[in-house]
Amino acid sequence: MFVEHSVHIAHPVEAARAVLALGPGEWFDRLDGSGHAGVGPQVGGVSLRKDVTIEVGEPVTSGDWTEVPITWKATFIEQLFPVMTGKVELAPADAQTTRLTVSGMYEPPLGRLGKQLDDALMHKVAQATVRDLAETIGKTVDVRASSQAPR
Repeated sequence: MFVEHSVHIAHPVEAARAVLALGPGEWFDRLDGSGHAGVGPQVGGVSLRKDVTIEVGEPVTSGDWTEVPITWKATFIEQLFPVMTGKVELAPADAQTTRLTVSGMYEPPLGRLGKQLDDALMHKVAQATVRDLAETIGKTVDVRASSQAPR
């Protein structure tokens, strides 16, 4: 299954790329020093976050586009949760605005039952999780780019 969400950052792509180059500890606020984070949306004020192990690759730039590979998997009862493999991507929306996209692919666990659960509910949770990550990372990149901008 594929999920993605994009947000716009009010800085040129070069400024957003400079923040990503600082490393995931600077733009992925939920990531702790041991490579763990809580991911998941809040629904009606209730957090649905799940602790996951996250692997973040090195940024790859091609022209104006930059992408950072990212993979996460559950830290508890791993067999019940899918592994998400995706990326954080930066692309210019225009000269002063960057589009940040978080996207990923996962295969529902548990065979046919997992597919039914995914169709009924879990795909919406995955979409909400990716939306939450894109919005959170986008805000962090925006704040960091603002603090690094020449005055």
